[in-house]
Amino acid sequence: MNYTLYQLEFQNGVRFGSGNLDSTEITFHADTFFSALFQEALKFGKEKEFLSRIEKGKLLFSDAFPYMGKCFYIPKPVIHIEPKADQEQGNSRKKKLFKNLKYIPQENLEIFFKGDFEEKHMGSLKELGSYAMKTAVAVRGKEEPEPYRVSTFCFKDGNGLYLILAYKGKEDKEFFEELLESLSYTGIGGKRSAGFGRFEAVEGKMPESLRKKLTDTGKMSILLSTALPQKQQLEKVLEEATYTLIRRGGFIDSQNLKDGPKRKKDLYVFASGSCFKTTFSGQLEEEETGGEHSVFRYEKALFLGVNL
Repeated sequence: MNYTLYQLEFQNGVRFGSGNLDSTEITFHADTFFSALFQEALKFGKEKEFLSRIEKGKLLFSDAFPYMGKCFYIPKPVIHIEPKADQEQGNSRKKKLFKNLKYIPQENLEIFFKGDFEEKHMGSLKELGSYAMKTAVAVRGKEEPEPYRVSTFCFKDGNGLYLILAYKGKEDKEFFEELLESLSYTGIGGKRSAGFGRFEAVEGKMPESLRKKLTDTGKMSILLSTALPQKQQLEKVLEEATYTLIRRGGFIDSQNLKDGPKRKKDLYVFASGSCFKTTFSGQLEEEETGGEHSVFRYEKALFLGVNL
């Protein structure tokens, strides 16, 4: 496989997650990105081609992760690491910061495993951007207008989100970029009608240290996407694995469903950052909805190899 990365430079605020409108996440998962791309493929009548490339392993992508300038962050591995004590003040403060980390600079991964992770990196994502609250008004028919608040996250200049693409050939990459460009005008996440989630996608220069980890099998592999193996693989995959499960659900974003919007079935998948000795390819699961098209759940795996 070939690898590249795309930096998403957001023009306005973003709103990710399926929680209340007054809260938001700063990143989105691979299955959310897949659903958004599938909607763009439907517009062009290219949904079958898109699904075919995914099923055949010609296209594979990660969750979205933060970047700041030229520093690309990856999810903190789900593995117990004891930070080395600070000689001056003990390590209780450092342990707390270390425990609360969600992302680490990819170039510091080896340092992280040694427990030498510097405290200055533990709060660096505070400079990623800031949260904001916008008041909007809902007007439903002849009812009284109802004001509500929407939480958004605004990235500082030079910061944003990136995702990694694994692709088989040049045509696969060009097909992906066509859908990505279309999605950039539509936006991704919630409240797109208000202009949230629109972005400019730029193919970035992948650090060689990151590229090497993507192509290295390693003694341990870090998951970079929400994913789920086939049932018959699960027992083997779980051997010596350290992982986090997250629930994926929400409503189906489609205009072609009978009886209005429907909820997706709740599904528990491995979260990015989970660590495995045995890798797996994952799956593309079809879910019947009663509409003009089925809903597909993206559960494919992209891994980063690490030699401990």
